[in-house]
Amino acid sequence: DDTGTLKELIASWVNNDCHPTPLIRTTNKHCRGFVSDACGKLLCPAEWQWDDPVAGIHDRTAAFIVSENSWPLFMYQDYDADIKNLERGLMKSKLLIMAFKAIFTSPSSANENHRCAQRQSDQTKVKTCVASIIGMQKVTPRAITYTACQIRFALSNITSWHTINGDFDYQIYWSNIVDFFENAPGPAAQGRVNELLEWWTRWVMTSSAGLLLTR
Repeated sequence: DDTGTLKELIASWVNNDCHPTPLIRTTNKHCRGFVSDACGKLLCPAEWQWDDPVAGIHDRTAAFIVSENSWPLFMYQDYDADIKNLERGLMKSKLLIMAFKAIFTSPSSANENHRCAQRQSDQTKVKTCVASIIGMQKVTPRAITYTACQIRFALSNITSWHTINGDFDYQIYWSNIVDFFENAPGPAAQGRVNELLEWWTRWVMTSSAGLLLTR
């Protein structure tokens, strides 16, 4: 159950990276979402500043609608977006990579350093990891999309899955991410997408001891 696994793992990773007070409970979601400073910042739309006292998003004012049409900060490298170039660093976050590995290789592989992968021990998991079972030879757009949806739900304070959560529609969110990869607006954008997917495959294959190439 990816949802149950990531419910605990995401809480642990956010606690380790963000050091919230109090710590996020791994077994309880009621104190996640925008009531949590750590989770709220990761869910914050890229075009807003969570820590800006003037903006108001931190105080969850009614002026801000968090919808599926904005990229949340957890999707960005270092959880920081360039407001002048919202594509920079997008889809390269540590949280995305770790969750992807937890789902498609193994939960233990998510914590491995990509330069210090335990190749020998991981080879014994090849036949049981999801990537091997489904014959995944490279990272695909829809695998990243699935991972992003799972993270978004894990960071929220919603306890049961619903396609629509307030102003946020997961089905449209899914479509937006797929469109980013599969319907790039022109050759230049498609080239950047191809480079991003190649980056993902290199990173995951190296940090997961080449599990995706074992078939």
